Amino acid sequence: MTQPPFDPYSRPMRPVEHPQAGPQPPYPSPHPGRMRDVDQHTAALPRPTAVVVSFVLWLLTALSWPVGSLTRTLAEDGAVTGFGPIMALFTSACLAVACVWGAVLLLGGSYHARLGLCGGALVIGVLALAAAIAAARDGDTTGVSWVVIVLRLALPAAASAFSFLPGTRQYFSGS
Repeated sequence: MTQPPFDPYSRPMRPVEHPQAGPQPPYPSPHPGRMRDVDQHTAALPRPTAVVVSFVLWLLTALSWPVGSLTRTLAEDGAVTGFGPIMALFTSACLAVACVWGAVLLLGGSYHARLGLCGGALVIGVLALAAAIAAARDGDTTGVSWVVIVLRLALPAAASAFSFLPGTRQYFSGS
């Protein structure tokens, strides 16, 4: 038995049953129902002491930049005048705002804030080291400037070390 030839004007398609307007019957959902009441309450991880110490050290690091720039300028020049000291103060204030923002995120348990703060501390540490080398080469640097330079080198290193202590890994693994 052979098929009749294809007729392009005939209606070979059968009508499709479209759903009617209005409320539809419930279909089985692929998603499970709501959680049990016992699953609704998750216990938050306690914040390790090392994270709090790291947070405080990051805040001190942030404070060391604008206060240190102002202190160094006043100790060496006697006044904040000219374009250079004002721009150094503005730049260090912007750096301090970014550091405080990262420190607050670190306290909240952000793994990426911890990495960002440590990476930024590495870059800024290189600049602080260059300032220390330049200050040692000039020889006319005051004691106040040396204190500021040492604080700018030591505080980020200590804060980074505290943020990576062994007890902090589980706290940061949740983000």
